[in-house]
Amino acid sequence: MASLFTPYFLPLVLVANIFNFQTSLCDITADEALIAGICRQVQDPPFCLTTFRQILAHPYVPEEVTRAAIAQSLQNANNNHAFIVAAKAAAKDKETQDLYAICDVGYGLMITFLQDAAQSLANKSYVALENDLSKCPRFVSDCQNALGSKTTPEMLDRSRKQFDLVIMSQIAEGLIKK
Repeated sequence: MASLFTPYFLPLVLVANIFNFQTSLCDITADEALIAGICRQVQDPPFCLTTFRQILAHPYVPEEVTRAAIAQSLQNANNNHAFIVAAKAAAKDKETQDLYAICDVGYGLMITFLQDAAQSLANKSYVALENDLSKCPRFVSDCQNALGSKTTPEMLDRSRKQFDLVIMSQIAEGLIKK
């Protein structure tokens, strides 16, 4: 009996497999278009694309992309804050210590706002989420401006990446259907 149905079902199984393959290719294409659209708007698009590809799993949806961007931004902010605290302690003159103190406070506040943003996203409190994220770019630029000529190439790189991560979070948040 099974041999009578096999010739009939085989083409149906092949068609179903081809359909599933094409559908998954469309999903991946849409996913890549989503993150490419975000990454076109930052200072370092390759950094953005690499970051998203390392931390996201398909399918990409705006809420998950936002959550991942906030989490990565928070992790980076914590690392940068530790770097700033160490640089402040190692600074040989009072002026440089004071400049790093500005960054210390700014990054500390940014960490708080990013933690609040993560909680707001989890609670689907989109107004609070947008409000929390809107404050973060300023902390990065305030630190860069404070350090000015006293900055280091490493701190410039850290600031650039932090700024991009915050912008990635903001752009992704803007894609969430509310």
